[in-house]
Amino acid sequence: MLNRERTELPLLATQLRTWMAQAEDLSNPVYCICDYLDIRGPIDPELMAAAHEQVEHEAEALRLTIVPAEGGAGGFRQYLRDDPALLAFIDLSAEADAEATAARWMETDAQGPVDPQRLCRAALLKVDDGHFILYRRVHHAVLDGYSLALVFNRTAAVYTALEQGLPADEGAFPAFERLVRTEAAYRDSKSFARDRAHWLARMAGQPEPVSLAGRRSGLSIGRRRTTELAPDRVGRLERAAGGLGVTWSDLAVSTITAYVGRHTGADELLLGLPTGGRLSPQVRNVPGMTMNILPLRLTVDTGLPLGDFARRASREVREVLLHSRYPTAEISRENVERGGGARLWGPMVNVMKFDYKLDFAGASAAMRTMSIPLTVDMTVYFFQTSADGTTEVILDVHPELFSEQETDAHMDGILSLLDAIETAEPRTPVRDLFPAST
Repeated sequence: MLNRERTELPLLATQLRTWMAQAEDLSNPVYCICDYLDIRGPIDPELMAAAHEQVEHEAEALRLTIVPAEGGAGGFRQYLRDDPALLAFIDLSAEADAEATAARWMETDAQGPVDPQRLCRAALLKVDDGHFILYRRVHHAVLDGYSLALVFNRTAAVYTALEQGLPADEGAFPAFERLVRTEAAYRDSKSFARDRAHWLARMAGQPEPVSLAGRRSGLSIGRRRTTELAPDRVGRLERAAGGLGVTWSDLAVSTITAYVGRHTGADELLLGLPTGGRLSPQVRNVPGMTMNILPLRLTVDTGLPLGDFARRASREVREVLLHSRYPTAEISRENVERGGGARLWGPMVNVMKFDYKLDFAGASAAMRTMSIPLTVDMTVYFFQTSADGTTEVILDVHPELFSEQETDAHMDGILSLLDAIETAEPRTPVRDLFPAST
């Protein structure tokens, strides 16, 4: 696999699925993740460039290039570049409105075409002496959101070590090839066969995915609404989850399950649930694209007490996670072969709770997203943005299925349900958490 110029590696199943969609139109940037750190405090651009270069060498996925297979045989191959992408430094501090200028710069970059030779890039934007933005655009075929959080955390750690004159080697990322070996071993293991059997059984007689819109459409750039949950509110919701015997992530999934079930009247739902696909401790710290979206099949009974409802959803989430390495494409293909539909879910819920350590030698940072929203129906994100627990509720809806007024109403409804759950007793029937008119 190694030649004089580059190291070649096979694509992971999750990589291939994403790149096949992207390869149809390289001018379309919707499969890129464009996130940035809003850093408050002084930053040394030269030290940041040095930290960036070290992390680029460590996180090999940042240097992957995907190209068509040679000889016109179809398929794709990827290789590892030796040269890391440089960190661009853009000083905007002399601008009349530097923050607005920075936002426009990032929006323009996020909308640019995909370069297969350089799938990841980064820039440090200076707003003023105490305000910097560290922007990264990475392709979803090589890095997922969890991995990008790893990269940002590692950059903060390396920068801090360099600033303090300390060694920065501890905590370096393992090689990307570890993901390749782990996937190959999984496909040859009994676990693969067990996971296949699980999904064949779980999807047997599946219901038709329902939508709050009452109709369906294809993949589209979504309409986005965002609301921030302050740390104290997140803390109250976490305590409410603990009182119900579930995690905050499970409570978030339960909230969307209850909301969709109540407003559609469906007694069974299929929700999309993104999972990390990292069951082995050996791969949890390897940046790459392992995220797998899987169908979460749930029975909805809003007459149940909130505690029972949340714990039932939690058990179903655990089952999905236990079998989360099985490729979604295989589930869809086998479902179609058995006479079912290719679409495996309607709305999607994604809880992104990270172990942030975003401190750059005393300068704190919060994560923000510039990514282009993409959805087939409705996607609800619970996106932790900083170490203090601050979380954004992001609602992306298909613009052909939901009007602006409906989008606003659904965001208000989800937030209202969270308010009710925050103070509800475990024995409260779920249907009583909604206004009487809904």
